[in-house]
Amino acid sequence: MAHEYRHSGERHIRDSAYLERIHPDIRPVLLGMEAEADRDGLPITERPSTRLLSLVVRAMGARRALEIGTNIGYSAIASALAEGGELVTLDIDPEMHERARVNADRAGVGDKVTLVTGPALETLAGIEGPFDFAYIDADKGSYPQYLDAVVERLRPGGVVALDNLLWLGQAAHEPEDSDFHRESTPIIRAFNEAFLGDVRLDSTIVQVGDGIGLGIKRPSVD
Repeated sequence: MAHEYRHSGERHIRDSAYLERIHPDIRPVLLGMEAEADRDGLPITERPSTRLLSLVVRAMGARRALEIGTNIGYSAIASALAEGGELVTLDIDPEMHERARVNADRAGVGDKVTLVTGPALETLAGIEGPFDFAYIDADKGSYPQYLDAVVERLRPGGVVALDNLLWLGQAAHEPEDSDFHRESTPIIRAFNEAFLGDVRLDSTIVQVGDGIGLGIKRPSVD
């Protein structure tokens, strides 16, 4: 019973609220982007996840990063690279890129961001590595293909991160579960197992936000 309580939904909600209270306030530009996303129903990366990604980027001293799935630029701005760094971010929607450009300029990081508009699996063909860090938060059905393209462009020791691997709690449901509704859930479940078993990476999935996958490219992988 005690073990069940430690991992109960009630405790997770309480712990999340506590951690949010004690963290410093985020920048006003990010608060504005959260309000923008909430107003327009846009699925941006959750705040705890962006904190984690920002720390990873800073800890590894990433200078060149690749992002698949720009949206309005929230995760790109929250995880801004060091002075002189470059972020190449891909999205299929030109309207999202227009909004991301405005937000990046407002945040003072527009000079670090290169926006590439079009289907990512097509535009990636014209993008060369190596990258230090990559973040994937786009259509889940293409995660395996995105991962292959990203790993190919990562330097040895580079890090790839992926969002939504818990899929709003759906990934934990077995197929016979009555709550197993979303058609993409089996795709996420299969991807998670493949990701953790990928011989090209040392990887894990952490219970932050909607589930963040982190993988380090092994030195022997080309």
